[in-house]
Amino acid sequence: MAAKLTLYPARGASRHFILRDGDSRQAGRDPAVNDFVLDDPRVSARHARFEWTGSGWTLHDLGSKNGTFLAGQPAEGSVLADEDWISLGGLLAQFEVVSEADLAALETERARRLQTSVEMQEEILGVREPKALLERLLRSVLSLTGAERGLVLLIGPDGRLQAEVAAGFAPAASDGRFEGSLGAVEQVLATGESVVVSDAANDSFLGQRPSVVELGIATLACVPLSSEERRIGLLYVDGRRQGGVFTDLDVEILEALAGNVSVVLASLRIDREIREILDGAGGTAADSSFFAALERRVTELARKDRRDVAAGATPSR
Repeated sequence: MAAKLTLYPARGASRHFILRDGDSRQAGRDPAVNDFVLDDPRVSARHARFEWTGSGWTLHDLGSKNGTFLAGQPAEGSVLADEDWISLGGLLAQFEVVSEADLAALETERARRLQTSVEMQEEILGVREPKALLERLLRSVLSLTGAERGLVLLIGPDGRLQAEVAAGFAPAASDGRFEGSLGAVEQVLATGESVVVSDAANDSFLGQRPSVVELGIATLACVPLSSEERRIGLLYVDGRRQGGVFTDLDVEILEALAGNVSVVLASLRIDREIREILDGAGGTAADSSFFAALERRVTELARKDRRDVAAGATPSR
């Protein structure tokens, strides 16, 4: 006998833990003392315990600050049944009884998706035209995650975000107005870290944002595109289907794809700058004017980046 405990945080990706026949496991925020580490401020350091009884599991609260509830009732040694919903201080989780065949299928599906993502990365990295590269990235991400809409925004020479490719948005979105979560975009630009929301309505920051409420956004993921610690843009996907969630594997794949594409974009940008210098020099690399032009261009870029950093602005490259 085995069981799967799936966590559904408002902010972040869903993930699951496995309980096997004979296992008793403790859950809480402190990684030093818990088998299941729950990184959520509502969860106590030692929050709850799943106790094996010989034929199943019972759920025990460990004196947590915000309580442990099973189907809305305090968990005081409550017997867990298949498809029970649990609240760990407000962090929702579902308990499901699974077979060994179910566990094997989970591992097979995870391996399949990872292999698919590797194949997609190889295919994407073979594209050398920036627009086609971004289009392929967006199609791959929508296919892998099941998100309904998405776009890629790049930081232009003037420091402003420019939509390069998009899919799933209404034609009205082509007027330049961003019909997604501006709050998520702002957070990514400010921190350089991914924003993943599985239940936007209950997210403490995004839940009251007009862009989220009016558009009915339920799930979203916003991942930075960065090169050498400089943000060059971001990848944004969302969905309005209630109950849809981004898993930890989705985020792993998203960040891997975004990271690899960022490297290619940076190299294409450098290639383009060098080609422009070559064209201006008449295509003769041996000509001393080419080297002089190249040196001046590199010096200009370096000085501009230093000024941008000193001013706290986003570098233009």
